[in-house]
Amino acid sequence: MDRVINYARNPEKTTEASYEELASLHAVDNVVEYAADDMKTERRSYVSCLNCREDTAAAQFMETKRLWGKLGGRVCYHGYQSFQADEVTAETAHEIGVKLAQELWGDRFEVVVATHCNTGHYHTHFVINSVSWADGYKFYNSPADYAHMREASDRLCREYAISVIENHGGRAKHYAEWQAEQNGKPTHRGTIRADIDRAICASTTERDFLRVMGEMGYQLKTRGKGGKTLKYPALKPPDAGGYFRFHKLGEGYSLEQIKERILQNLQKQVPFPEAVHRPPRRYRVRGKPRKKVTGLRALYFRYCYELHIIVKRPASVKRVSFLLREDIAKLDRLDAETRFLGKRHIDTIGELTAHRETASAEVDALTSQRQELRKELRRLNRQGDPLAVDEVKQKISALSTRIRAARKEVVLCDGIAQRSGQVKEKLERLIEQKETERKELTQHELFRRRGGAGREAVPGNR
Repeated sequence: MDRVINYARNPEKTTEASYEELASLHAVDNVVEYAADDMKTERRSYVSCLNCREDTAAAQFMETKRLWGKLGGRVCYHGYQSFQADEVTAETAHEIGVKLAQELWGDRFEVVVATHCNTGHYHTHFVINSVSWADGYKFYNSPADYAHMREASDRLCREYAISVIENHGGRAKHYAEWQAEQNGKPTHRGTIRADIDRAICASTTERDFLRVMGEMGYQLKTRGKGGKTLKYPALKPPDAGGYFRFHKLGEGYSLEQIKERILQNLQKQVPFPEAVHRPPRRYRVRGKPRKKVTGLRALYFRYCYELHIIVKRPASVKRVSFLLREDIAKLDRLDAETRFLGKRHIDTIGELTAHRETASAEVDALTSQRQELRKELRRLNRQGDPLAVDEVKQKISALSTRIRAARKEVVLCDGIAQRSGQVKEKLERLIEQKETERKELTQHELFRRRGGAGREAVPGNR
């Protein structure tokens, strides 16, 4: 809900040049104003309210809360109903939205219904008071309520001869996961699916699959304590905190579907083909030898290497420890922090703190200069001097660019100060893990060599 409120309160989205007063409204007012913004609804042609008035909706929301003594918690709920592009008109979309809100919430809650027309397809927003005017109970939606909401929406769309999604495809993805995949960034479930795909390619039987997954460090849970097959089998990646259920990994990744995919294999493949690499060429560099990187820069460079952001030698996917994979989703942030450390040659926490103080002081100084220019701009606007106004605007824009850059450096410094300890701890754990694996491999190799002769001693043979 916090993200929805912040999104609705964003001045860039809710405040137009002629609506600067909206920026000072209460949180509830901002949500209502966002849903019924003049520009988005074509001069408020498609705004309706249930159990309240449009011009006083926010005040009525708060009055209901005061009446029942429930001012805490979530102030309202914000949802939307979207339609396929070029399939409905604004009037039809709004009419369906009003009927849906009336059927679902009209007998108990105050609701603002606003159909937006500013994007490539029409969509209707619903802002619902979190407290019922009828009985004072809080708004609550169970999974059964969501199913009823979907059924009602689909039924209304069919009545208007509008297409609906017939096969919902099971459980929807989390928004953060969907967004990461849209941006081409890896996710936890995406990494697990990739490992499962490799294990399937290397298997012709279920036993092969379980063995390969075990070699990758996964723990599989398919049976309960009594040996009974679990309804929801799951697997646990190495270094992960908990188990992931197979059926929640997506289409084609339930255990039964995995078995069917394995049966289609005619031969096994190597799950982790090692890339062939040539030894690096050596060059002689004249002049002063390059200083070895140490401190924070060395820490971040090593971490990026382990995440394969920096590739010294081509490596197979199995070399990326799951311990570090949670940070793969933060590649942009890690990349920016690493580049910042390298560009500014910052090696110690003391240097980082000093740079942050310098950047913060620069922000304060530039902000003060911009404030003075804005005062001058208001004076020039009153005098009606367009040339001078344009010149001051350009100066303000240049200062704003410098302020954003300095603020970004402050944020990077804060992120590095907070993350550097975690990075160091993870690298230490990774080194311990690799050392343990090396010792186990050496021990297994010794046992294999010792067990080569399994026959009794024969006289005369040595």
